[in-house]
Amino acid sequence: MYENRKSAGKILAKRLKKLQEEGKIKDPVVVALPRGGVPVGVEIAKELNAPLDLLFVKKIPAPGNEELAIGSVSENGIMFVNEALVSKFGVDEDYLREKGIEKIQEMARLRDKYKKEPVLLEGKDVILVDDGIATGASMYLAAQSIVRDMPNNIIIAAPVAPNDEQVLNMLQSVSHHLEILETPNMFMSVGKWYDDFHQLSDEEVQELLKEVK
Repeated sequence: MYENRKSAGKILAKRLKKLQEEGKIKDPVVVALPRGGVPVGVEIAKELNAPLDLLFVKKIPAPGNEELAIGSVSENGIMFVNEALVSKFGVDEDYLREKGIEKIQEMARLRDKYKKEPVLLEGKDVILVDDGIATGASMYLAAQSIVRDMPNNIIIAAPVAPNDEQVLNMLQSVSHHLEILETPNMFMSVGKWYDDFHQLSDEEVQELLKEVK
């Protein structure tokens, strides 16, 4: 259990700092998934003295359950769909298309609002960060998007993820290293592992971004 995202980020940052000291991370760029990944990513960027970038990925929620991702879409329009969950919930193509367009428009507004200049990722050791991993859909798609920028390595980092072989194997397939602090058997949801898991405002994110280069 973590006090909040900032405290979780400090712990995760120490683990990644050790990898940096061992020479396993040489030229890092921290890429956080807004909004929840930003306070975690800020602490890592400060500890590793690395630039911070953002990658907008939004989950496509199951009908009637905003917390359960049946897929995800990136700001550049790449979509990942969890076929098993789509089949389980009987989701059709129209629903996926409609939600995908809605999320892309939302991410475009956020990109404009945060005014964060992209960081060059080619040849870098990219550390993809979020406040937690549930189905792995958003992080999987984020890693697929990053591959196009030709980084040297992709490291997926999060404070918590389920002890789910399918999820972890999926993430390992698109990364060079997973750094996850806790993988509980009784996972339930990311928010259950934080005392404070409030929805971050855009203003909070903007203030956090001022702390790093």
